[in-house]
Amino acid sequence: MITRDNVSPELVDKLKTVLDLYSAKLHGWDDDRYVDAEFPDAFAASSFADCSGLLEHTFMQQTWDDGTVKRGVSLSKRVVISFPMWAFANYLEI
Repeated sequence: MITRDNVSPELVDKLKTVLDLYSAKLHGWDDDRYVDAEFPDAFAASSFADCSGLLEHTFMQQTWDDGTVKRGVSLSKRVVISFPMWAFANYLEI
């Protein structure tokens, strides 16, 4: 089980490498080990989640022009998705 204390630098490097393939950037993770990653658009985010087997564990949000954060998204604007680090580790079979 992955905890905040045992997220290895190697796992973080692998995550950053995969995110780079989608022009995404890692924002970090919270105490519950949910990763926040920003993607250029909803298509890239959805593709990443699908190819990584994370669709069932991922949610998407977007900051709108008025500064509010909503789950309804414009497909062509930057989005942030959150997913559990353990699910990404399972995808890598670590």
